Formats: sequence, structure tokens, C-alpha cells
Amino acid sequence: MKKFLIPLLFGFGLNSCTKAPTSSSSYFTPQAVAVYVLNQGNYGQGNASLSAYFPDSNFAESDLFKLANGMNLGDVGNDIQLYNGNAYMVINNSDKVVVMDASTALYVGTVYFPSGTSPYRIAFYNSSNVAFVSDLYTNSVSVINLASNTVMAQDSIPVGPEPYGIACAFGEVCVANSGYGSGNTVSLINATTRKVVKTVSVGKGPTEVEPDRSGNFWVVCAGEPGDNGSIYVVSASSNSVTDSIIIGKTIPSFTGHTLAMDGQDGVAYLIADSSVVKLSMSNRTIMNSDLMNGNFYSIAADGATGDVYVTKANSGTADGKVYIYTSSGEYTNRSFTAGIYPDGIVFIR
Repeated sequence: MKKFLIPLLFGFGLNSCTKAPTSSSSYFTPQAVAVYVLNQGNYGQGNASLSAYFPDSNFAESDLFKLANGMNLGDVGNDIQLYNGNAYMVINNSDKVVVMDASTALYVGTVYFPSGTSPYRIAFYNSSNVAFVSDLYTNSVSVINLASNTVMAQDSIPVGPEPYGIACAFGEVCVANSGYGSGNTVSLINATTRKVVKTVSVGKGPTEVEPDRSGNFWVVCAGEPGDNGSIYVVSASSNSVTDSIIIGKTIPSFTGHTLAMDGQDGVAYLIADSSVVKLSMSNRTIMNSDLMNGNFYSIAADGATGDVYVTKANSGTADGKVYIYTSSGEYTNRSFTAGIYPDGIVFIR
């Protein structure tokens, strides 16, 4: 595992969790695993934040980025992803992506978008050192030059209404055209030419997109309020729907990340109707429709341990919490307090 140094010289430990994490005014983990949680914060209040949790020592920090850099992230943190040693945090209502060194939590730079763009989710194309960002309000996908951390204005890609989730794999970018629940398509973009090659019809209200290990994109379709949700499987080679999974439950939309893939174990986890549904990625069947029960906001799977991290938002009136379960749905008795509306989760080793 890589050496991991977090500058917590001004840190304050968390004190509210099922098994209380330790805290210290100065904390160093020479060989640590870290879990980052990007908290959305309240709309219009500029209180997005970054929490960190260290499973090896059961230590947690609620506002790591501010402690390390003396600055706030901005207004509404919607996505965090790792690339080439950096963490990229999409700050939606501030029209920017904040870049941070993932190993030190130190600020690297900011990618600024035109006002009103509303960047939402980010995906990376390793071959060209670029990132693709869904732009909710402009019905387009932006391209970021990661060498200069700038938006490539000439490569703005028109897609469908209110693009939400996005993924880049197999040489393609798949973006869910949510239509705020009324859309029913995904746009498939050639990652090299940055042109839409096909628009594919899926279920109503597509939100999340995740790639599997077999050349497919899994698209969560939440539908309109009250609809039962589904997952559509879109092949990157044929640019067509090859399968669909009827969940039989409602799926929340416009909340946090509702789909998590664990390629190591070949399973997927979906937040649906006050529960987590476990699915087989190979058979495309539901393995357990009630793996764990609760009103969860966001979910992520640690492919190295098989643990499943779920968040609860506490209605945005107080800091949310993160709970850790095993892949079989057993609660590990480990949890930690995060920030307001805890959303995107990434694992660092």
C-alpha cells in the first residue's frame, strides 16, 4: 500500500458514530487506506465538504479539505472521482471542478465552467488524458484537458435533456439523458472523436451509469415519481440494449449515487425503496431484494474488501452518517459522521 500523509494539524476528530473513531490534532498513517466522502451540502449555502475515514485505525475527519487548505469547496458537491493521483470533485452550483492531491489532501487547482453550466458527474478517458463532464443545464457534455485543467470549449458535445450520470469505458462515453425523470435515452459518444455515435432508448428517467467488466454499461432508470425502477444493459460493441432487469421497487432519483459495482465479486448494489438490492452482474438477476434496509442516500462498494458503504442524509438538517456493511448485508458495527448530504465515495490505497 502507498504511504499516505494527511495534514490534520488543525483537525478535529469525529465523536458521533456507533463505534467512535479515534481523533487527534495531528495524525499520520504511514501505510493507510483512506475513504473519501464528498458531501453535497445545502443548495445555495456553499457548504460542500470532504470527509475522510481511515479503516485501519478507525479514525475519521469531517471537513478534511478545509482543514488542509483553509478554504471551502463551494456550493453542492455532486461527484468525486480519482485519476492519476488526484481527486476531482464536481461542485455543481459553483460551476467548477476542484482538483486535490489524493495522498496529501492539498489543493492542486480548479477547472472553471461557464456560469450556469451546472456540471454534475465526471468520467475519465485514460488514453487521451481528458475527462468528460455531464452538464445538467446545457444539455451537453464538456471535455476537460487534464494537463492544463481547463474546459476545451471547442469540444462541447450536445446530448439529450438534463444529462446526469456518465461513464467512460470501452472507448465510449455513456451519458444518461435524465430529462428530470421524463427522458428515456442515453447518448453514446466516441471517446476519441468526441462525437455522438448513437442515441439509444432505455427506460424512463435514466440517472446512473456504470460499466461492468464485460463491455456493457448498466443504466439505472428511476422513472417518474411512483414508477418502479429498472436497469438497462447497453452493449458498447453493438451500441444497443441487450438486457433489462425489472427491480420491482421505486428507485430514488436526483439524490446521491444509487448504483455501486463490485467487479471483484461480480455483484452490483442498488438503492431502491428503503432497501439495498444485490444483483449478479453475470446472470443479471436479483440475488437479494432486501440485502439491507434503511433510507439510504448514496452507496459505494470497496472492491478490495467487499465492504459496502451506505450513507444517510438526515434530511439535510444535520450532518449525515456513513454505515459499513459486509457484502452479505451484515452490519459491521462501524460508522462515522460525514457532512450534510454525504454523496460520492472513493477508496484510496
